[in-house]
Amino acid sequence: MDANDGPSSLAEIFPDVPSSSTQSTYLSHLTALSLPQLLQEPATLASEASFLTSELTNLCHSQYATFLSLHDASTALSTSFASFSSSLSALVGAVPNLEAQCNSFAQETRTLRSERRKVTTVLEHHEKLLDILEIPQLIDTCVKNGYYQEALDLAAHTKSLVKEFPTISIVRSVEAEVATSINQMHSQLLHLLQEPAKLPALFKAVNFLRRMGVLDEEELALVFLTSRGAYMQGLFEVIERERTMDAARFLKKWIDLWREGLYDVVTQFTSIFLERPQPASHSPTQHHPSNLRPFLVAFTHTFIQKLLNILSIIVPTISDSPALSSLLTQLSYCSASFGRIGLDFRGLFPPIFEQTALENFRRGVDTACGSLRGSLDAAAGKGRAVKLPTTWLVTADALNDPPQVPLSLPTGSSTYIPPSQITSFPPLAQLMNALLATLNSLRLLAPTSILPSLLIALDSSLNSVSSSLLNYGKASLNRSRRSFDMNETTTANEKEKVVILAVIRSWFHIVKFVRRGLVDGVYGQKLADVEELVLKEDSDMEAEKNGEVRGLDWTGWEMWLTSIGAGSLYDGAVGTGWDLATSAANGHDVMNRGVNKIPREEAEADVP
Repeated sequence: MDANDGPSSLAEIFPDVPSSSTQSTYLSHLTALSLPQLLQEPATLASEASFLTSELTNLCHSQYATFLSLHDASTALSTSFASFSSSLSALVGAVPNLEAQCNSFAQETRTLRSERRKVTTVLEHHEKLLDILEIPQLIDTCVKNGYYQEALDLAAHTKSLVKEFPTISIVRSVEAEVATSINQMHSQLLHLLQEPAKLPALFKAVNFLRRMGVLDEEELALVFLTSRGAYMQGLFEVIERERTMDAARFLKKWIDLWREGLYDVVTQFTSIFLERPQPASHSPTQHHPSNLRPFLVAFTHTFIQKLLNILSIIVPTISDSPALSSLLTQLSYCSASFGRIGLDFRGLFPPIFEQTALENFRRGVDTACGSLRGSLDAAAGKGRAVKLPTTWLVTADALNDPPQVPLSLPTGSSTYIPPSQITSFPPLAQLMNALLATLNSLRLLAPTSILPSLLIALDSSLNSVSSSLLNYGKASLNRSRRSFDMNETTTANEKEKVVILAVIRSWFHIVKFVRRGLVDGVYGQKLADVEELVLKEDSDMEAEKNGEVRGLDWTGWEMWLTSIGAGSLYDGAVGTGWDLATSAANGHDVMNRGVNKIPREEAEADVP
């Protein structure tokens, strides 16, 4: 038999022996032994078995308690496994019911769990939510304290939150509150434009209004001008109560407020709107500064018209020439300062002052002449006895020898000094004083354009007195003749005639003197030139309205004076053509000396 035909391993030799890893390892060990070693293997195994038995016996004696505990544990474990098996079966049977209850609990607590998640989320983002909720309060605080930049930044942050969270109600609520605060800020800024603020504050306010985007540039410019106009109107209303106290002082203060206010508005509007730099990318919707200039023009025209209106109302009520002159000077300087910014209105207000000067002059002359005219008309009788000239027209000292006032006017240094002889005739002295006071008042405000009208007004008043004096002269001498027929002394009648002729002579001198005082003394012009200018005018509606007649009216004087044998008086006074030798060099200073020569108090004291 071939060796290759035998079994190749112990597993093939002992096929009935169960195979394990240990057995396989040992069998592999046996196959690796040599024959002698293999023959010694049983003895080795027996020796090891004896050794292990001895060790096990010793272990049982030394560790018997452990073996007893192991035995008890094994017994208990067997019992526990049985109990666990029954409990596990019960648990498996109860699991479906538990699952159903859990599902039911989950359904019932779904809303609660959702709310809890929300609360948990709110708690996690508490600080962020608190910052958002405090935005309206912060904006309100900023607006109240004038921190408009910070308020606009918070408003912009709110808009970004709304864009990011458009569906969150709390963000919408915050947006509504912020909008309320921003509207309050808008109103506060508009109110600031009506307060006494300087350019920097107004500039900031307008810039904030621009950034808010509520008004476009044209609307903003209109709001600015309207607000500053309201502020100026408020200043005018504050001093309105002073109008009835002192019209000149009120008007002076009103003009100062007007000048300061309007100048500030013009410069502020120019700096804020007209000189504003344009952005590089000019949008078609943006307004060029040149489009805003008509608003400023309309505003200035409105307030200039306000000035002219109040001047036309108050200036005519002021009769004090120094006050009128001061107001005119104030307005001239005001207009000159506005001329530097292209708003020279010097040509608008002079007509008001010219008319006022004319009316004041006419009023003064009419009052002066009216007083004497009334006295003459009353003395002429009119249903009563004629009052003789010696009883009231001349002082007692000059009764026997009335002074003869020269018919020619003085020249040289005495050009504008009235003759002292007029003091002997108190009514004429009072008239001279009143007329010279009117002329002196006119010197402070004497517009050259109204000189012809002034001469017309003066001539009209002088003509009225001249007519009354002529009527009185006729009436007084007629009474003297009737008295002569009743056998009164001729000396008394002659005395009345001498007095009335001396009064007439003085009157002729006064007429010459006053007319020269107006034309040459106040204006430094020649009377002939002014009379020629008056005669060249075709019509004068104002003169016709006031019943004024151009030139002096001597109708009836020549015939009457000739009839009483005093024709030479008419020829010497009227027939000379009223030659007025003038001296322009002394024209403006001697009028005051004329007033002092005939004091009103002295004249009134001499009236019997």
